[in-house]
Amino acid sequence: MTVIKKLTISSSGKINLYLNVSKTLRVDGYHEIKSIMQSISLADELDFEIYNNYGLSRYSSTNGNGNGNGNGISITCNNIDIPLNEKNLVHKAAQLMLKTFGLLKKYNVKININKSIPVSSGLAGGSSNAAATILAINKVFNLKLTADELVNLAGSVGSDVPFCLSGGTALVEGRGEKISELPDLPFYWVVVAVNGKKFSSGDVYDKFDLIGKEKKSIHQQLVDNINKKDYTKFFSGLDNDLERVVIVEDKMVEIIKKKAVELGAFASQMTGSGPAVFAFCPDLKTAKRVYSGLGEISNKVFLTCTTPGSQNIVN
Repeated sequence: MTVIKKLTISSSGKINLYLNVSKTLRVDGYHEIKSIMQSISLADELDFEIYNNYGLSRYSSTNGNGNGNGNGISITCNNIDIPLNEKNLVHKAAQLMLKTFGLLKKYNVKININKSIPVSSGLAGGSSNAAATILAINKVFNLKLTADELVNLAGSVGSDVPFCLSGGTALVEGRGEKISELPDLPFYWVVVAVNGKKFSSGDVYDKFDLIGKEKKSIHQQLVDNINKKDYTKFFSGLDNDLERVVIVEDKMVEIIKKKAVELGAFASQMTGSGPAVFAFCPDLKTAKRVYSGLGEISNKVFLTCTTPGSQNIVN
């Protein structure tokens, strides 16, 4: 078995600066959203190895030793909470790409995920990893897919995956498949704090259906603020419809937000379906103070920053 290509990609997380959720479900069962998403420097690293398969035993993603279901995809990870089988979006993305382009029976793929982004936190770590996988296979096999083709493939893997293909600052609509690039925000230091609780996106949206309140979206106003570089107005309008739902189950979200502002952050909010909370800081000195203070009440704290993209080829 011959290694034909190795590739390493740094795969960044995202935060939802604004998230408006419709109470009316789409025909496909998903919620309609309007969100302004932003990439941050907190990232995982994925190592890809592509092998020719000449009648050799097929890899299994369940244990990576070739003794499993023979689908040719092997996943390893430094985080024991990450599934290594078909439940992992990386596996789903790899299988989709290999099957769609007739590569599944010809090649074995080994993927190692070095996780830094907290799991089930609203930071889209799994979605970003899936986007990295799509881009890696596109590059390795020189598929030359268009941006629209990549987005369509990504959308079939997960709702946040299309945004994570390129990241930056963007308006995201539909169930996540409609991406409108926006001018990049200026560089900001961002502290991210996560307590011990984990919430699945599905459970949070189900809870929103029961107790959430639909609000009129102000996404266009916020987009105008970005285009006019009126960041004071922009940050004063940050909102997340799911935050109020999660706070019912996790009071720490509100406590972390309040503490961040007391320590000098000028904007703080839960991202996605939570429970991670981000805090924008005016300078590094303040960011370090917020980082230290939130570390006293949170399980995990990260000092990160805004970035103009999600995926970076390391080598």
